Amino acid sequence: MRAGPVDHGGLLSRRERLFTPDPRLGWVFRDRWWFLHPFPDAPPRQQALPDYLARRVVQTEQLAQRRLSRTLPVSAAIATILVLFAACSAGGSQDVSIGSLLLAAVALAPGAALTWWAVRQRQSARQAHELAQQQIIGGYQDQARQWHARKQAHDAAERARLDGLPEWGAAQRPGRRLDVFGGTLWAWEALLTTYGTSTLAVQPLLVLDLSREVVSRELVELAQAAWMGVDAQLLPSRQASSSLLADMSPRDLVDAIVESMHGGTPDAARADRSMDDRILSKVCDALGGDVTLGRIAAALRALMGEPDDGDALTREERRRIAGELFTVEYRRQAHANLSRIESYVHPLEDLGTAPAEKEGAGYLTCVALDSQARNVRSELLTDLIVQWVTHRITASRASTPALVVAGADELARRHLERLSDACERRGVPLTLLFRRLRETSAEMIGGGAVAFMRLGNHEDAARAADFIGRDHRFVLSQITKNVGGNESHTTTDTEGTGDSETYSTSRTTGTSSSWGTNRSSGTSYSGGEMFGLFPDRSTSYQRGSNRGGSTSLSDTEGTSTSTSRNWSAAYSFAEGTNWSDADTTQRVYEYVVEPVTLQHLPDHALLLVESAPGGGRTITPVECDPAIITLDRVTTGPLPDPPPPQPALPAPGAALTSPGPAPQPQQWGAPSAPQWAGPTTPPPPRAPLSTRPGPPPGQQTGPRPPDDPGQGPPPLFGGRT
Repeated sequence: MRAGPVDHGGLLSRRERLFTPDPRLGWVFRDRWWFLHPFPDAPPRQQALPDYLARRVVQTEQLAQRRLSRTLPVSAAIATILVLFAACSAGGSQDVSIGSLLLAAVALAPGAALTWWAVRQRQSARQAHELAQQQIIGGYQDQARQWHARKQAHDAAERARLDGLPEWGAAQRPGRRLDVFGGTLWAWEALLTTYGTSTLAVQPLLVLDLSREVVSRELVELAQAAWMGVDAQLLPSRQASSSLLADMSPRDLVDAIVESMHGGTPDAARADRSMDDRILSKVCDALGGDVTLGRIAAALRALMGEPDDGDALTREERRRIAGELFTVEYRRQAHANLSRIESYVHPLEDLGTAPAEKEGAGYLTCVALDSQARNVRSELLTDLIVQWVTHRITASRASTPALVVAGADELARRHLERLSDACERRGVPLTLLFRRLRETSAEMIGGGAVAFMRLGNHEDAARAADFIGRDHRFVLSQITKNVGGNESHTTTDTEGTGDSETYSTSRTTGTSSSWGTNRSSGTSYSGGEMFGLFPDRSTSYQRGSNRGGSTSLSDTEGTSTSTSRNWSAAYSFAEGTNWSDADTTQRVYEYVVEPVTLQHLPDHALLLVESAPGGGRTITPVECDPAIITLDRVTTGPLPDPPPPQPALPAPGAALTSPGPAPQPQQWGAPSAPQWAGPTTPPPPRAPLSTRPGPPPGQQTGPRPPDDPGQGPPPLFGGRT
């Protein structure tokens, strides 16, 4: 959060990449970590010791224990008995029989020799076992270090490869016609911004915003910030400055009025339509070259004999129309038709009476109905706008713009079919946005590619699920992956007035008393005469007392009054943007096409349904949020195929070119072949998104304004060159 005004140019320049071809509906997410190739080599495996070494240790241990516990004690006992026997045989003599000693030595030697041999064999078996174990552990550690080095090199190469892969690719517009059903007004605004900006990079664009909530506002602001010619017409509040019926011939104007009056009623009598056409044709012929809705309405009132004090017609024109155009009997029979036509034209009399000055039609032309409540004027304008567009497309001989109709539910099926045929015949991309899937929209479904956004009504969702096929499945990005931003704009005006009055009273009373007594005495000696035998002596004594007191009384009373008045006005602008990029192990979620699924789609999710060449339908989930363009790893084209993985690098320090010693025999710890595939390595954590994904605020990186403000993109549609 920061205070102060925000640079709109800097904020809009972040979305400059929206104005790049080709026309797109949004973006398709593809997790780049899906293409992670795990390290193919298996980790080294520590080999077990040979069984015969362990058996030899056990056998020598048992043999040594048997020799130490049985053989050696028995031999020593026999030798001891023989020595004692020899000593007893000698009697009192001091000489011991040499034969008995030799016999004792002979009895002790075999047991001692066998025991010594068994202990030696046990020690040898233990040393062999320990040596083999050290060789296995040492070989395993060397191989593990080499394996980890190769794995780290492989993971680094994979990470570098995947970091260059885009995760968001453009979902290009399919075919010439696209029908979008469902969605909220915020979703429509995002779709118009994403599709409209990319279309303006290729060709002009005409938007009919019949939503009555001006969902094309963001697109118009971005086009103006990109220095494009924009013609925005808001009806009916600003219909006087509109160029809706400009450059239409009287014959075309008559056809447009008649079709607007009768196109929405399929059972309209052909006789009434023919009579209305004849009346309007005669009136336009009588008006000459200056034919406007205001003059037509004045002429119709003159035919009915209604008083009119306006200056739309001259006195001579009023006299000629009232007396010479039709006979009295015909006017009497056609009075109902005259009244109906005049009541239809009357709310639109001032349409185009004060057109704004501009150079031809805008590169982006937006005709929008304002947010006023539904009234007869807006309903009449809705049908008239479609007739004007249809006439423009059929009469154009030059390049025509792409056409978007937001809120096509308000139009009659007959008008929509005629408009669709005209666009298909002339190669005009047509996009129709319907809020509901019923009546007219249900009859129009299937004429081209179809896209579905959130359908809140259960019946609409059921129709959409039946159209798609309930056996289909689609995948959206995981809900834990949040991409969002918010901007808040606040204006504050404050005014304040304050009055204050203060009264104060104070009283002070004080009393003080003090008493004191002091007493002092002293004796002093001083030497005198010879030898100090008779010193001088002095004595002093002092005593005093004092008493005092004081009393003060103060009484103060006062009144103070203050009045203050202040006026203050404050303007505050707050702008905050937050982005979050959270990853989980499960990155996607699979949905089944069911009505409840279509009722709870995310706001910016769009399911694009296309007919497969071999039959059936394909579903593509699309994200139409224009803010995605400011993220990392976003491409303005379709997602490219990932590059092939790089081979694993050798372990650091390995001698690749220099000749080494002769290969050594395989140690016990070296495995002969990989035993299993390496486990899948979880994706590393993502780098945090930058809080400033675009250029610094205030740095205009978009197209610069032309030197001549009157110049711009050529008016390829409508208007005069």
